[in-house]
Amino acid sequence: MPLRSRLSSFILHPSFFFLALALLAYAPFFWERGFYWDEAPWTWIYYRLGPAALTQTFSTSRPFWGMIYQVTLPLVGPYPWVWQLLMIVLRWLTAVLVWKLFSRLFPQSRLPLWAAALFLVYPGLGQNFISLMYTHFYIVLNAFLLSLYFSVLALQKRDWRWHIPALALSIVNLLTMEYFYFLEFFRLVIFWFLIDASFKARLRRVLLVSLSYLSTFLLVTAWRAFFFTNQNASYSYQTLDDLRANFLWGIGKLLWNMLHAFWTTVPLAWLFPFEPVDVSSLGLFTTIGALTLAFAATLLTGLYLRSHHLSLVTHHELPTTKSSFLLLGLLAWLLGGGAFWLVGERTLPQLHFSADRFTLSFMLGSSLLLVALLGFLSRFPRLQLTLLALLIGFSVGKHFQTNATYRRDWDTQRAFFWQMAWRAPSLEPGTTLITNDLPVTVFSDNSLSGPLNWIYNSSILEDNQPQETLDPGMNYILYFASVRAQEGRALAGKLQPGHAFEQNYLATTFYGNTSQVIVVNFSPPGCLRVLDPEIDPLNKLLPPDLRDAAFLSNPALIRAQNPAALPGFYQPEIARSWCYYFSKAELARQNGDWQAVIDLHRQAQALGDRPNDPLENFVFIEAYAHTGDWQQARTMTRDAYRFSREVMRPTLCALWGRIGREVPNSAEMIQAAREDLSCGD
Repeated sequence: MPLRSRLSSFILHPSFFFLALALLAYAPFFWERGFYWDEAPWTWIYYRLGPAALTQTFSTSRPFWGMIYQVTLPLVGPYPWVWQLLMIVLRWLTAVLVWKLFSRLFPQSRLPLWAAALFLVYPGLGQNFISLMYTHFYIVLNAFLLSLYFSVLALQKRDWRWHIPALALSIVNLLTMEYFYFLEFFRLVIFWFLIDASFKARLRRVLLVSLSYLSTFLLVTAWRAFFFTNQNASYSYQTLDDLRANFLWGIGKLLWNMLHAFWTTVPLAWLFPFEPVDVSSLGLFTTIGALTLAFAATLLTGLYLRSHHLSLVTHHELPTTKSSFLLLGLLAWLLGGGAFWLVGERTLPQLHFSADRFTLSFMLGSSLLLVALLGFLSRFPRLQLTLLALLIGFSVGKHFQTNATYRRDWDTQRAFFWQMAWRAPSLEPGTTLITNDLPVTVFSDNSLSGPLNWIYNSSILEDNQPQETLDPGMNYILYFASVRAQEGRALAGKLQPGHAFEQNYLATTFYGNTSQVIVVNFSPPGCLRVLDPEIDPLNKLLPPDLRDAAFLSNPALIRAQNPAALPGFYQPEIARSWCYYFSKAELARQNGDWQAVIDLHRQAQALGDRPNDPLENFVFIEAYAHTGDWQQARTMTRDAYRFSREVMRPTLCALWGRIGREVPNSAEMIQAAREDLSCGD
């Protein structure tokens, strides 16, 4: 074969097509993404509490899955960009294995190529950018797919030795997690397709070939059912409870859940990329980028499939192949939901965070079903190719939209912790940070407690204390007021001083008290602000649950010495804009350095930047009053008052009341300011 032909054949290999799609879907701006959701605390636990603590974390859910982390974490390190690249590689590998597997079953069909491409860009799952976590999901999924492939090789080559790695990889899947657990029966379906014999002979042969796999499945299931005591630590088998309570009702509820899951993971998931885009919320840049990538991926897919030799046999596609794909898709989809059918509606898949993770095990069945439906359009090859290219292309565009959400959330988290470090260089151990619901999608307060400890544990050293004596445990915790103040949660609605509570973090436990609390509001573009226990209970701009907690805020828990060090993945420092000078001014006010507050105000003004929250001016009003510049203090007061008289009057009156108590010989000025505000009305 001439060099040019060999090179062309090499470039047109499906694995390169899949790699191009993987890069288009998941690689853009990978360096701007970070750690999200559970991987944020897991990273802290491993790198600060140690491997044994991470083992303890997974012991109540997926202990063998946790063992994989013990191998990968020290190899990769706490570098989000590396995990992002590794996730892309493993996601690409899943598509290659799907293509290889079904090409073995249907060697003369182009449908395996289509199925693998659709599987790669499946739009219903938006969590691929949680890279550390999904790297490990895809390690298991690749193990399962490779196990199926080796099983097929064993039958086709009539070489039983291929069953050995297949069985080993099957055990990896069964022991590590439940997502692909019942897909193990899909192996029997494949065996049925491969073996050509009469019904009884085929059944006998399938059972014989599957004996080792079925025996392993039963043994692992017995271990999970009778020996793994934490099997249902997070979810109970609600479906079994329903069936025991009322069999007909339980069956009806199960069928309804299955119908709901099918509608979500098949029709809705593939229509999801074609939903109208809200430019105002998504942003013009992201909208243009998503559309550009969608059309680029559509064009790439169309050109590739037209040039690929399998596209030339469209009209020769056997009807039995399309029917087989339809049946395989239905069975893969049904078996993929096995664990979810047991648990019930609590794990029904949805197309938004965080319930979209439940679409993971349905991806294969959904992709096979769609390919089968496209296959039935073989009489209209141009329409067939166009639809396939559009589905793949716009799925890539949808992932770019989701990508923007993750990048924004990471920017928000970085801004939160940098501003926190500016305002609070260090914190007293045992401090609880109560905040508003931060404007993030893919984080919870539970997620952010890990990084909080990573940062502030580095600051609790005494001046002469050696590094090795640092207590690496859980010295801090972050709570969203709207969540943790509810009945049944840690604070249990007891927002009063002296309430002791504890939070089990699996790897360790936090012991706190409502007498040791800092309450914080962070609502960008406004700055992070430690709430004032005298002023903020009157602040109508705060969410009600945060306003109710404001009186507990104790800024005295903030220390200036031994400043915290943010880990490398939060570097570099964010831009020092207005919020930097405001944060430092608040710290200077806490230390009674009023001249420093004024100097910082003047530096901030020189930037041409201005506050986005009128209460950010309070510290400067107070500073000018303490240094005798009453005219400036009153001018800034009137400016804040103009924001909204009804909203600002209570807080401004409280502020001037405190100024009157703390600044001697100020009665006349205080009276004038209170008259400006109508404080006596």
